[in-house]
Amino acid sequence: MATTLEKQIRHHKRRKGLLVPLLEDLFEHPVEISSAEDIQWITGLLALVVGRQTTRSSEPVFSPSQLSECLRYVYLLKNHKRLGISTLRQLRPEVNFYLFNGNFVHIKWQFALHKLDQKQPDEIFKLLGVEVPIVSKHKDHGGTVDALCAVYGEPLVVDFKGLNVRSFTNITHGTIPESYLVQISDYTMLYNSQRNGAQPISKGLLIAENKGGPDPKHPIALHESEIPIQLYLPTVRSRLKKLRKHDEADTLPAPECVSTTSLQFQSCSFRKFCRNEIKEIQRERAQRETQKPLRVARPRRSR
Repeated sequence: MATTLEKQIRHHKRRKGLLVPLLEDLFEHPVEISSAEDIQWITGLLALVVGRQTTRSSEPVFSPSQLSECLRYVYLLKNHKRLGISTLRQLRPEVNFYLFNGNFVHIKWQFALHKLDQKQPDEIFKLLGVEVPIVSKHKDHGGTVDALCAVYGEPLVVDFKGLNVRSFTNITHGTIPESYLVQISDYTMLYNSQRNGAQPISKGLLIAENKGGPDPKHPIALHESEIPIQLYLPTVRSRLKKLRKHDEADTLPAPECVSTTSLQFQSCSFRKFCRNEIKEIQRERAQRETQKPLRVARPRRSR
């Protein structure tokens, strides 16, 4: 049986990634709020979080975090107040718990990046910003980046996700939801369009946290995935172009739900507005299914 030290040495030799190995090294010692500088930094971070929420409600835009979802949903998130369309609040406690937990997942890892920035020289790691707002020149499209970092001199967009064990395992096997790929690519496109002479960013990092806790391959429950931005920029631009066309014409995108029983419909804030339309789509689909000619099954000879 290998000793704990031997297992750690083995892990250090085989580990991959840019940022997660640095964070693993950081956590070889306690990571604590240990100075007035840390308190001031956290206070500033919380002020940025509050400012982000205020901006979202007062200046709605097409958000990178929503861009891969139903285009009608994305359109209405930006325009529902102007159109006088009400949203349905999620009154279930588990939904609000997920949001509550998600906020603090981001805050704790942003603080870890701050501590890493204190420990490492700039040529290895430099924290360029957290809760960084980026908006397009049209002012209709934008969001807030979890963190901008330079790792070994390369600037990166960093996005943290807290995931259940199954979703985390899928990501470690290379199965990344399209919504994450589109979101990080979109952030990078927005940053590059307003970088004001700074070095452009060519890839982003998705940092997934396993809510089930650490395992031998992930000692701080983190997995890092590099996102090749250029592969997903065509999808970002295509969907954004469609949304802007609807904005210019003041028309609603078609709904993408086909059933009132689907999870997509049940979790949508605008399901009340779309309900009758989706029911009609559901009826038409059912009619087409019943009108299909019946096929006679031919018996096969037994071998």
